[in-house]
Amino acid sequence: MMTDIQHRNIKITLPMPIFLVIEDVGWWQGVDGSSYQEPFRNNLNRCHCIEDYQALAHLAKRLSMQIALGMVMCEWDRTDFLKNIPGATWMGKAWNNQKNTGPQLDRVSEYLNAHAHLFEIALHGVGHEFWIDGQMERSEFHDSDGNMRSKNCVIRHLEAFERLLEQNHILSFPRLFIPPALNHSFGDGSIQALLKRFGIDYVTTKFCRSRQFTAPKHPKLTWESGVMLLERGDALASWDKVASPPAWNGPQPILALHWGNLLHSQPERNFEIVDQWADMLLSKTSGPDFILAEDAAACWRQAAVHYLAKIKTGNNRIIVDLNSLPKLSSISGAFSITIQGGHNLSWQADNAKILEQKKVSEDLVTLKLLPEQGKKEIVIFPANPH
Repeated sequence: MMTDIQHRNIKITLPMPIFLVIEDVGWWQGVDGSSYQEPFRNNLNRCHCIEDYQALAHLAKRLSMQIALGMVMCEWDRTDFLKNIPGATWMGKAWNNQKNTGPQLDRVSEYLNAHAHLFEIALHGVGHEFWIDGQMERSEFHDSDGNMRSKNCVIRHLEAFERLLEQNHILSFPRLFIPPALNHSFGDGSIQALLKRFGIDYVTTKFCRSRQFTAPKHPKLTWESGVMLLERGDALASWDKVASPPAWNGPQPILALHWGNLLHSQPERNFEIVDQWADMLLSKTSGPDFILAEDAAACWRQAAVHYLAKIKTGNNRIIVDLNSLPKLSSISGAFSITIQGGHNLSWQADNAKILEQKKVSEDLVTLKLLPEQGKKEIVIFPANPH
């Protein structure tokens, strides 16, 4: 689909959103336990601490983005109720999490709630893996072949995640799901229908790693049961690489990292790592082709427009055709276009309200457009044509 067009020395672009998704947030233990039937953690040679969350908040502020935290929550269990949830932990009925509770958990819980405007709390898992008689399997909601765990099992794990949030006074269930180990399925409606029941609107994973009962509606996104799935692409760094240097792997909306990638073995030096990533992302998104998404909803909406909408021009007009977008309430709302080369022009729109007209540089402006209800063709034109 055409995402940019040249017209009278003006380049009009439906920019690709860039949204940061950090997986495996929430562990207290830093050690990777996968070699002895414990979970794949962040390969950190220390325990996690509040400084690791403060680093994420700093990164979010630098990017003006509510970054997604793919939370794994079993080590937040204050009452050890997970001993009654089959498959949830490596200890099974002997589950005891008391070493991870106490003042440090209270402090981080309070910090997350106080900084909710910076964090998009996302569902990644209760324990990330799945255990049968103490033996670990990958992964929590699907096996490695993309077969969903039993419906009752999935529901119990989703309910357990919800209870863990409630224990820690995080009261709203996430709207974003990041399948652990990228094991997922789509096309038969099963898992998406369950996720939707719990309030999930968005999923991101690698389509090539998913069991596809039917092909995706577009190579980069698809939807079913009211849930939109967005291709994640490759991660920017290996999951077990601590203090990873910044990397950029080409155009994809989801920039996936793991928590350890952004952390230093000395927590007081975490900001050194996240500042490098922020500098890189701000630089890469300074032109007309990319735009930092302010949150998950903005990312999924802009990605749908980028992949599915069409641009055409004529009679000194720019027309954005939205007819190919699905009718999902989760992607309704404002989207952005960039216009490069229209020196000193201001813009008006029919069938949409211009919420923001931001001058990025001398020859680049970003328009944030909110379509009027039911309108599928947005017309943009200069307010002061020469």
